Amino acid sequence: MAHKPTPHKPNISDMSVEEKWDRLHDFFTMDHAISYYTHKRLGTVDEWVADTVEAYGNMMGRFIGPMAEMMSKAAFKVAPNKVLKKVMDAVLNNDQMMHGPGEYEISEAKNGEMTVRFKNCLRLKKQNEIVKKCKLPFEGREICEVEKLHLTHPNHPTTKMGVVPTDITWEEGGCVWTFKVV
Repeated sequence: MAHKPTPHKPNISDMSVEEKWDRLHDFFTMDHAISYYTHKRLGTVDEWVADTVEAYGNMMGRFIGPMAEMMSKAAFKVAPNKVLKKVMDAVLNNDQMMHGPGEYEISEAKNGEMTVRFKNCLRLKKQNEIVKKCKLPFEGREICEVEKLHLTHPNHPTTKMGVVPTDITWEEGGCVWTFKVV
């Protein structure tokens, strides 16, 4: 007969939302960094990126569903600046899961183009901290390179809808992305 454990209520208190978010962000960053390192070691980064982008497409409704209606090629042709602004607002609103408030500097949409600067990037800071704590043999910026591969992949949902990064510049504490409607 198997021993039945005595019921025990652990003596824990509920974490604040901020602490939960911080721990989840650390865990996601750690898991992402380990996955990147493994794929880099095995020479399968391109396949990992392609699989990730395919999964993004399958989950698009969960993360960018409301803006998908705005992102038709016809809407971009009629009012590219207006639609691009709404799309980027929606993307940056969702991006709060990785970035802190006040990180963004956003240009006005002009000629179907918009620039977003991530200054004092929380995500880059976390990546550098986690990579160092995990003693992984690369810099946290390399994970940014993977994000670049995702967002420039021809099958990424936003690329398929006609919004592509045309210029990506790394800075000391962040980066600058220019997006264009094509």
